Amino acid sequence: MQTQISNTKFLIYSIWGLRLLLVAIFLYHGLPKAIFWSAAAEKFVGFGLPGFLGPITGIAEVIASVLLLFGRFWRASNLVLLFIIAGAIVTVQLPNFIEDAKKVAGLERDLLILVGHIILLAAYPYGVLNKSNHSQVASQKEVSSPKSPF
Repeated sequence: MQTQISNTKFLIYSIWGLRLLLVAIFLYHGLPKAIFWSAAAEKFVGFGLPGFLGPITGIAEVIASVLLLFGRFWRASNLVLLFIIAGAIVTVQLPNFIEDAKKVAGLERDLLILVGHIILLAAYPYGVLNKSNHSQVASQKEVSSPKSPF
């Protein structure tokens, strides 16, 4: 029984770690766009997108990251960041990869970020550390582990 509770705690803290990592990535990339509007606009024009989307994207990244950091509007903030990274894959990373196959690192990174947000959406109650999660873990008598398909 102790092992099963430990597995649940491990799940909670793993999802929490993933959440912090994704927040850090989006804040790192979003803050410069939100602060330096002209540079963000130039960059987006260079990608073939309207320049006004640069600062808007940066502001959305920062707001959604802060909301995700504090566990507010969990699904909405995850979806905003998921759509932003999907847009980056389609408009920037995929064309770069098609043009030059050596530029696969950016595509791989963005695909991992996309999968990370899908995992956070799927693991909603475990990603938010609050009193009810801790009491659920402490009071759980038996946690059924998922069966492996293999």
